[in-house]
Amino acid sequence: MKSICKKCNTEVLTITFSEEMKLEIWGMVSQDLKLFAVKKLIDEYQYSHKEAKTVITHMNKDFGKCHQCNFSKLEKEYAECPKCKAFNYNLKIDIPFNQEFCSILEYKLQFDELDIDNVKGFWCDGIDHFPTHLKRLTNANIIKNKQIITRAWIGKGGETIYTMIIKLGDNAIKNYLHNDSLIDCIPKDAYKNWISIDPEKKEIEIRLR
Repeated sequence: MKSICKKCNTEVLTITFSEEMKLEIWGMVSQDLKLFAVKKLIDEYQYSHKEAKTVITHMNKDFGKCHQCNFSKLEKEYAECPKCKAFNYNLKIDIPFNQEFCSILEYKLQFDELDIDNVKGFWCDGIDHFPTHLKRLTNANIIKNKQIITRAWIGKGGETIYTMIIKLGDNAIKNYLHNDSLIDCIPKDAYKNWISIDPEKKEIEIRLR
């Protein structure tokens, strides 16, 4: 099925987005990696260059907000902006592994409490809420892998990039599948039981409840 964007008079496709496709394309657009998103649609989903470019050009970064103007109350997944008439692929991505969770986890990492000499004075200056492989955030992959792999910036200056492996316990998996917050699954105190860090390998493992 096709529609017309009344803003630019371009023909746009009505797409059935799979869960993996939604995550990957939305993640790239949100990070301003539009050229990579176009390439992925061409290489992996067999879109023509024109079709792929049209899709990405009409996709908004934030749910509800028109990609062409400041209107911010779009509700449908395929939406025409009532203000400027631009067509929007208005994808609603609402997953528990998000910026809020990563920010809370960042501040709960207390490396001095681990009693490891070579990490004393370390602190975390950010956790990437866009994992390298976004498709691993689908429910099916969460059930299968029971972990999320991303990046974190850690060190005495918080500047060294570490691979962060977040192991999901039973509560975390349950919350994730029900689209509930993972914040309550971050353990309190007893830091040695849920934080492991290897400065030589630049790896850190977090174990959620």
